[in-house]
Amino acid sequence: MSLLAVIPAYRASKTIISVIERALHFVDAVVVVDDACPEHSAEVVTAAFVSDPRVHVVRLPENRGVGGATKAGFAAALEAGAEIVVKLDSDDQMDASFIPYMVNLLRDHPYLSLVKGNRFGSSALLATMPIVRLVGNSGLSFLVKIASGYWNLIDPTNGYIAVRSEALRDLDLKRLADRYFFEIDLLCALGIRRAPIAELEMDPIYSGENSSLSIAKTLVSFPGPLFRRTVRRLFTQYVIADINVATLYAALGIPLFAIGAIFGLYQWHESHVTDLPRTSGTVVLALLFFIIGFQLMLQAVAYDVSEASRTLKVRISRGTLEKRSRNERQALVLDENSSLARN
Repeated sequence: MSLLAVIPAYRASKTIISVIERALHFVDAVVVVDDACPEHSAEVVTAAFVSDPRVHVVRLPENRGVGGATKAGFAAALEAGAEIVVKLDSDDQMDASFIPYMVNLLRDHPYLSLVKGNRFGSSALLATMPIVRLVGNSGLSFLVKIASGYWNLIDPTNGYIAVRSEALRDLDLKRLADRYFFEIDLLCALGIRRAPIAELEMDPIYSGENSSLSIAKTLVSFPGPLFRRTVRRLFTQYVIADINVATLYAALGIPLFAIGAIFGLYQWHESHVTDLPRTSGTVVLALLFFIIGFQLMLQAVAYDVSEASRTLKVRISRGTLEKRSRNERQALVLDENSSLARN
């Protein structure tokens, strides 16, 4: 069984059967992980596929969230000897017809470790998405770019992924986050290794469901873990693994920026308290430290962006899916950087 699909199931008794049936058209086997589902999804699946050896059920004794359930499914897939593992959600919002494209990308491009979906290539979706969610996703994407090092990543929270078993074995799955931060944490874990990945543009399937991932909750709970992973990535890549010009830029820029900011604020506070203006030399000195430090940090960021592994961008329309036969499906590669193969 070289190709397996992992489907975390929670409150999915109404949709899980159709998701499995569609997935089985494209994969060798399916691993359904019942994440202590109150609707007993495991029993529903077992009853529907009792005579189908391709469907396997893993039951978790307690709810671990989508990340914990996915990790359990990955472990089962690796134990079964999977070459490539595809992760699908159980809410029937992911089109299984894209599985062959994702798998072919991994097989045609041996340097790729992971292929993920990108919902934001759809102009129809962007037109219907509330402005608050668009802004929230943009802000989150920027934070994930910094934390993961994938600077041209677009849709970091998309859980539709296909990943090589070798990439999963190289990771410590137990250390990856549970709950909704899992997809981002997986990208950060791959990013710290500069593993090349691809994004496949695809239209999601919506039926009026409300997203269970709150933008407000995300903006409160995600920045802390993202900051820690940013520090870990930068320290690993620019101190432990290598010391280069970006290391020197940051080593000089951060202290100078901090000195300029602290010194300037202190002088402003003293001027406000004593009602005595600061001398022009004092103001210039604070600005000098601040500006030089800022410029050096900017150079460090520019170096990090230039050296980052570019994400392979792939686009395919739903119309193409409907017109082409399964044997004729091919993806149009929009942007492939030669550094992918080098990395």
